[in-house]
Amino acid sequence: MKSRRTHVMNPRRTRYLAVPAAILAAAAALSACSSSAFAGGGQATFTAIDETTPITVGAPMNPFNATNNTFPGYDIENLGWTANDPANSNQTLPGLAQTWTLSPDGTTLTVHLQPKAGWSNGKPVTASDVRVSAAIWFTQSYVQAYNLGSVKVINAKTVQFTQIPGSSNNQFESGILQNPVVPASEYGKLLPASIWSIIAASQGTGKAAAAATTQLTTIGKKVTEFAPKTDISAGPFAIARINSGEAELVKNKYFYAASNIRPSEVLMLHYSGNQQIWSYMQAGRLDAAPYTSMPTNVLNQVVAAGNTKVVAPSLVAVALAFDQKVYPYGIPAVRQALAYVINRQAVQRVGEAVSGIPSKTTTGVVSSALSDYLSPGQVSGLNMYPTDPAKATALLKSAHFTQKGGQWYLPNGKPWTITLSNVSGFSDWVAGSSVIKSELTSFGIPTSVKLAPDYATYLTNLYKGSYPVAFWLIALGPGAYSTFSRIYGTYDGYVPSGARLNRYPTGNAAADNFLNTPNSVSVPGLGTVSPGQLTNQLTSVNLSGSGGIAQQNAIMAKLIRATNYTVPVIQLWDYINVQFVNSKRFTHWPIGNNALLNASPGVWMTYGYVHPK
Repeated sequence: MKSRRTHVMNPRRTRYLAVPAAILAAAAALSACSSSAFAGGGQATFTAIDETTPITVGAPMNPFNATNNTFPGYDIENLGWTANDPANSNQTLPGLAQTWTLSPDGTTLTVHLQPKAGWSNGKPVTASDVRVSAAIWFTQSYVQAYNLGSVKVINAKTVQFTQIPGSSNNQFESGILQNPVVPASEYGKLLPASIWSIIAASQGTGKAAAAATTQLTTIGKKVTEFAPKTDISAGPFAIARINSGEAELVKNKYFYAASNIRPSEVLMLHYSGNQQIWSYMQAGRLDAAPYTSMPTNVLNQVVAAGNTKVVAPSLVAVALAFDQKVYPYGIPAVRQALAYVINRQAVQRVGEAVSGIPSKTTTGVVSSALSDYLSPGQVSGLNMYPTDPAKATALLKSAHFTQKGGQWYLPNGKPWTITLSNVSGFSDWVAGSSVIKSELTSFGIPTSVKLAPDYATYLTNLYKGSYPVAFWLIALGPGAYSTFSRIYGTYDGYVPSGARLNRYPTGNAAADNFLNTPNSVSVPGLGTVSPGQLTNQLTSVNLSGSGGIAQQNAIMAKLIRATNYTVPVIQLWDYINVQFVNSKRFTHWPIGNNALLNASPGVWMTYGYVHPK
């Protein structure tokens, strides 16, 4: 498994951006791009791998493509970058946005672009580029979750974003700022002249809104398939050439902070899995490497090769997720029983010994953040689900499962078997799966592990409803809504539109629902609660107002208790963000700067870090 950098974003964007990726790419060279517009030329080469882009043969230099060949923070520049502040999910580092202001009611965001921002072809980055990019965000379902309604160009360097009338989403600021900007000269031609009318219609109701949403999806497919001939970058670097083994990025002399960029070029290496990244580090080939799952003996070899371990907070956990529309996983007793069978300590010890800690229980929130939302008494009242086969047996029998000759049978009399779905190359997930397979099989549920060839295929099949039991990242903070949107948001079919909360079934293009939890659940001591509705309510809490934090925590307490009782996922381990830097060729790393450490080294350079020796 790769990087645990976390971003406040529409969770659907994890299809291609800031997700763990161990994707196997094939070979074939792409045409080299002209570098005549670029500064630099072979001196002070910074070598790295980008966990979001393992380099996929034939994939376009288009950040909206699921297996794109672009590099966030290097040639792809966002308006801003998350500071990963658990106390303030809207805390954002400036990118193409130099400054911004949010109206007192939180519904209008005015962004002032970097005055000197320029594309690598010498043209300035303008508000028109941002408005075209925002239209594309709609086609990719990036901003619907934040209730973006309209975008207005104020002047060449100022653009204004306004929420849908009647809505107030406290994730609006960060949700807009942490999006990529692309050149209107290239991407504008992919959009119809009526794009903003279509967007406005999609925010209505009835058949007209449904038809407009379908139009946006169709346009979005055209956008994702677009293959630019050259990389026109607003970031510190632009791609000069790319092939199956590596990409060369040269300095963009028109970048707004070009004077801060000390390396003249970046060499981004292809990788096909964790083991290849280990080999790069053991050979001293990488100046910086993101989190990579590894056993302790490999860690020792990596450190001995001159790499320094850099640790930053991580707000993410891994879990076993269930599609509740698939029998028998819609039965709460079944999921609770499995939580009692699985030994989380044993799974973490094998799966993520270096960069993980076993989850204390299953709540949807990383263990270290529970105290941010619950009192000590509330934490102690949670079910910790210790390994207890006897309790698991009692739960299954109460649900009319039977056991014969050590094998469990479903109430309909058929033998119960489980297939754990996972991803080839995600070494921590695969290793953890092997432990779970052994534990469940020993308990009497014959279990096998099925590996998807790559993460893109895995997600495609997951969203189709092909995986009843699968590994899934949860608790992606910072922020309360971001945390629970991984369970009761888009991946459970919930998509807000202004003051409405729509819900879509598996297979509908408007969402990526594969969890299919009930609309409401009954929780002892709480009564009937609606997790999807509660999660959406988190976005409308005025966190800066009197009593806002208390209101948020009251909602979070209900969600935590509901998740702990109904177990839509079994939380396995919480991650620790461990990265590596090598000081043989470069120095001045942002060690101790937790906000920057959760961004890519390209962003480090923008802020004046990473100096050649």
